[in-house]
Amino acid sequence: MLKLFDLSGKNDLRFSPPCWNVKLCLILNNIEFVTIPVRFTDKDKISFSKQKLVPILDYKEGFVSDSWNIIIWLNKNYPEKKIFINNSSKNFSYFLYLWTSRQLLPILFKIIAHDIPNVLEGDDVDYYIKTREERINGPIKKFVPFISSSIEEFRKLIDPIRKIIINNGYISGENPGIEDCIFFGNLKWVDVCSSCKLLDDEDPIYKWYKNLLKLANQQIT
Repeated sequence: MLKLFDLSGKNDLRFSPPCWNVKLCLILNNIEFVTIPVRFTDKDKISFSKQKLVPILDYKEGFVSDSWNIIIWLNKNYPEKKIFINNSSKNFSYFLYLWTSRQLLPILFKIIAHDIPNVLEGDDVDYYIKTREERINGPIKKFVPFISSSIEEFRKLIDPIRKIIINNGYISGENPGIEDCIFFGNLKWVDVCSSCKLLDDEDPIYKWYKNLLKLANQQIT
């Protein structure tokens, strides 16, 4: 069975956007897997991969890291699942992967950076604060005064996705697909790490998110 090394926090909370993207893909495609919890400071658990990040998918003959590489591997090794319907689906999915990781997640980080220590415990708290404050060259609370403007920026930036969902029901079309999985992790991250109101209840994207949570059937935390 496939093993997915998955970022873990306090009380086994799973909150990593790229890990959730992969998990939802596995769930929607009925591919059996188990998760291996990995905390920020559990680098020894994933030392076999010669890098320091999750997700990592471990399979019988080896492993693959990075959410996009994992999705490519799944598409190749489970051709009957048709994870990419066609080349257009693959290209749009890659765009979403780059767009979310390089533009959306940095904005969301500004919104929830100060909340994330609350979902961690032990040495992970100090590790997170130290590494993130080095990365942003300042305290993680420096973004707090700009949370409202960051939320507004995020809502405007994802308006094209909103229009697609209004027209189709899902990003992939009438049914959820890999494009939905790649976008899903953004909202899941904020949902489990913060109490901020990222989207209004009547926002089509919020309703889309809730529908995907139901489809996942809470099989994993």
